[in-house]
Amino acid sequence: MEKLKPKAVIFDLGSTLIDYLTHDWFEVSYTATKSAHQQFQDSGHSLPDFEEFWIQLEKVKDTYREKAQKEYREWTVVEAVSEMFKNLKLDNNGQLAADFFDLYYEVISEKLYVYDDTIETLGWLKKRVEKIGLISNTFFPEEKHLEELDRFKIATFLDYKIFSSTFGLRKPHPDIFSRAVELAGFEPDECVYIGDRYVEDITGPAKIGMPAILKKIKGREYPEEMPESTRQISTLSELKNHFDI
Repeated sequence: MEKLKPKAVIFDLGSTLIDYLTHDWFEVSYTATKSAHQQFQDSGHSLPDFEEFWIQLEKVKDTYREKAQKEYREWTVVEAVSEMFKNLKLDNNGQLAADFFDLYYEVISEKLYVYDDTIETLGWLKKRVEKIGLISNTFFPEEKHLEELDRFKIATFLDYKIFSSTFGLRKPHPDIFSRAVELAGFEPDECVYIGDRYVEDITGPAKIGMPAILKKIKGREYPEEMPESTRQISTLSELKNHFDI
């Protein structure tokens, strides 16, 4: 397979640069919600018992998830919590939802870590391509991820960042990739996208003519119909094998 000669490289975030899946996601979300719920109750807020609160919140989230899957419209956990609180006749201005989310995310942030080869690979690319960008599907507010990028010393390598929770659309919608290409200042075929999900990170860029590389995650199922020609890596350091730069 002919090596790529990109002028810009654009990355996914979760499971690509930073690992969000060191623990079962359902368990992490459950624990984080329970922690925030307990702290809210301890501070004097009247909430339903946790199991009922969890069930109702998940129902609200499901409505957002279904819309996102059909229309690629992004949603946030803060929006879901805010709607939940309104249903409980609480929080007319959204501040309680924001406070609840901050407590929730404290648990999430403790589970994250940066891959061993992330910084080395970004440093290698920074000397060889003109732009490095980021596109991340996320239902968390952008500011939380910006804090993580600073915390893990990734931010300095990135020329721009696009988060679906701010952009409003999520991958694989072509508009989010078109925006990334526009910010890079090059044509789609002069850029390369790297991500860990086939539909979002391979078929999405393909819609605008941008080549992509799949970072395969051990234990994750991928579509059987995935073409054999799909470029694949298991670690970021393997990118050097696909680039002639």
